[in-house]
Amino acid sequence: MDKVYVVVVTFNAMPWIDRCISSLSNSDIAVNTIVIDNCSSDDTCTHISKNYPEVRVIQSEINLGFGRGNNIGLKLALKEKADYVLLLNQDAWVDNTCISTLIKAHKDNPHFGVLSPQHLSAERQSLETKFEEYCSPLNTPQLLSDFVTGNKKTVYKSNFVNAAVWLMSSDCLSVVGGFNPLFPHYGEDEEYIFRTKYHGFSLGIVPEAVAVHDARFSWEKIEFNPKRNLIFNLIPLSNINHPLRSAFLSFLKRSFDELTTLLVFRKFRKFRVRFLAFWKTIFMMKSIASSRKSASAKGAFI
Repeated sequence: MDKVYVVVVTFNAMPWIDRCISSLSNSDIAVNTIVIDNCSSDDTCTHISKNYPEVRVIQSEINLGFGRGNNIGLKLALKEKADYVLLLNQDAWVDNTCISTLIKAHKDNPHFGVLSPQHLSAERQSLETKFEEYCSPLNTPQLLSDFVTGNKKTVYKSNFVNAAVWLMSSDCLSVVGGFNPLFPHYGEDEEYIFRTKYHGFSLGIVPEAVAVHDARFSWEKIEFNPKRNLIFNLIPLSNINHPLRSAFLSFLKRSFDELTTLLVFRKFRKFRVRFLAFWKTIFMMKSIASSRKSASAKGAFI
């Protein structure tokens, strides 16, 4: 029997935690659940300990962010010889056959290091907004076409799916390692997929596996967010599948074109945000180069 671990990073998770954890209790395959709490100020930890005594809760004294929080659980799962680890967002929950369907798909297609189910919206009336983008022909070829023609495959190779619900094989984890702390929150899953591909594994979507992700995406909230604008720059620069010099030259050209355009059209607020992100990125180039070097090593928990 496969040894399956689930890692959930929480921060003030009370609006979702019952649906998240209870879905694991109802899974048709037994799982070992680890919650890494990022210093919640609500009753998340107390509630889990009281109502789900089978769940291990590790409380951090500081907010470690998504990547470093998950790394604690990933390291523990590897240490305890897990065969699979499911990363599950606090605002996501799985159908009872989701995990077993993902595992079966991996056993039939072991070159996939990371597998994702389809993500439904909270009301289950549609795909979650961002997941609709991940299903597009440019990101996941053939999936849409096969759904229209009724010729569905078990798994579809994809360029990217966010880490709301990821099944990761122990083989992939042992080689690729954990998340890069260069990304405190957001962007770490994209950088992880760069490394997954670098080390010879694929990312896939399994349509028959179903999860719900209660995401609330708003471009207006992130367009002028300084941290998110910095992350927009870091993502392509961290891609170890491309030489750093080429990535840096592309970054310079793209930034110059964008900043010039913003000035010409008098978009001063956006110019300020992007200009500050540009200079912060320049000052981080040494850290970026160092993290790329570490990321290329096998089993890196950077």
